[in-house]
Amino acid sequence: MVSQRDKPWVLTGTATPNAAITACFNGKKTTSQADEAGVWAVELGVFPANASPAELVVTAASGGEVDTVTIHDVVVGDVWLLSGQSNMQLWLSRTAHNFPDVMDKSDNLLRIIDIPQEVKLDGPRLPLEMDPASWKAFNPKTAPDFSAVGYFFGSKLRERYDVPIGLIATAVGGTPIASWLSRDELDKLGVDCSETDKYADNAGANQLLKSEQKATDKYQKAMDKADLGLSENWAAPNYDDSGWETAKLTDFAPGAGVHWYRKTLAVPPTLACREAQIYLGTAIDRDTVYINGEPIGTTYYAYPPRVYSFTMPKGSITIAIRLITYGNGGEFAPGKNHFIGTDNGTLSLDGPWKRRVGVIVDKAPPQTRFFNYATSLYNGMIAPLRGTQIKGVAWYQGESDAGNPDVYGAKLKTLITSWRELFADTKLPFLIQQLAHWDHTGPGGSDAQHHRNWETLRNQQKTALDLPNVGLAAGYDVGEWNDLHPQGKRIVGERLARLATRIAYHESLPPNMFEQYTLG
Repeated sequence: MVSQRDKPWVLTGTATPNAAITACFNGKKTTSQADEAGVWAVELGVFPANASPAELVVTAASGGEVDTVTIHDVVVGDVWLLSGQSNMQLWLSRTAHNFPDVMDKSDNLLRIIDIPQEVKLDGPRLPLEMDPASWKAFNPKTAPDFSAVGYFFGSKLRERYDVPIGLIATAVGGTPIASWLSRDELDKLGVDCSETDKYADNAGANQLLKSEQKATDKYQKAMDKADLGLSENWAAPNYDDSGWETAKLTDFAPGAGVHWYRKTLAVPPTLACREAQIYLGTAIDRDTVYINGEPIGTTYYAYPPRVYSFTMPKGSITIAIRLITYGNGGEFAPGKNHFIGTDNGTLSLDGPWKRRVGVIVDKAPPQTRFFNYATSLYNGMIAPLRGTQIKGVAWYQGESDAGNPDVYGAKLKTLITSWRELFADTKLPFLIQQLAHWDHTGPGGSDAQHHRNWETLRNQQKTALDLPNVGLAAGYDVGEWNDLHPQGKRIVGERLARLATRIAYHESLPPNMFEQYTLG
């Protein structure tokens, strides 16, 4: 684990009621006693940065019996809370092709702990009610699941200050800011919490989720059964697709249902029998890819890049794609590179494809996301961190609030002040990543309302600079018009780290056009 340097370190736990508690760390011994309910707390003291791993040993003695817990490899450095939505959560595995050098690195003093994604609708969870989680040091095994922004942020701080860096990861994809605010603060802001209250007993929420999942399973089974592409095996390499329409892979496929694509190409002898990957960009909503009739990969939801591995056949290759759309239609994102790559060359997938509808059905039944309900993630993931000592917060969120951007600034400033209260630090550094550019309609920018909303939200993010010790990193230039999750996470992480250098580490740096900040 990583403990925050230069701040009082308080441990809490449970034991047998009235047990005598002893905690030892780095040669310092502290004692306490559990109360009648078995809850105890000890203040270990204040420690400077220390990269030498030490043991934390806690014992509980009661009635002649002694229970001991030992935590190994404990270091002292700076701990940062990472929060927001998917662009903060996005894992290095999603950007691996942009930063292949990173995936093989190791740094035992750059560590992350992923707080369990827990929804709670009936009030804040207490610290000791949090589900277990473990710290992970950065290495090739853990790198794929490491926050990409977190890695580049933390590694820059490691490089500059040479102290252990711990990252507490709490971001959850697709969540609005109201999910991350307490009920008291939302009431002050006049935010409607009636949907949260409706399911606050948890039993009703669980019943709704079970019912919706049952309906979704039934819907998917009916779609699969009705899909001519499955029943007639349209993925087979010898299937006659001469009667199919011709279309680009990126042409819009209207309606909810199944849309099949096929392409057959000659395989150059230089590529045959080599390990290969097919790159198809992002897609809406779900796809399965077949090579010569055999499935090689499935992605179940929109946004992730479609990258699947296989062995290149000899002679010819038939690629079949089963694209499922659950709403008004879907597509493979335009502007992405579509090709097969090997260590000895590539094979382009541009040009015409064959396309045919397998089945058109009604839109998918609704699925409730309680992650999006007001207070749900504050209660489940942030409130239980009360008492944790941290260096500061890095926040990347706002995409889910772009539909109602005018009130975002008030919510963001309330979040900052209330989280500072939670962590008992009125000057806690708070770093904000501004929204990147994204044009969900195409390079021409035809949806003017979308652009107005996103620009309004960026301006609302700037209002957080009314508060002291707040930094704002520009993001428009790191966006990709055809991807809600731009790949350039190194720039994002390093800009946030530069802001941290100013606000949290009090360095004086030359002005930078990509950052705004306040001190105090």
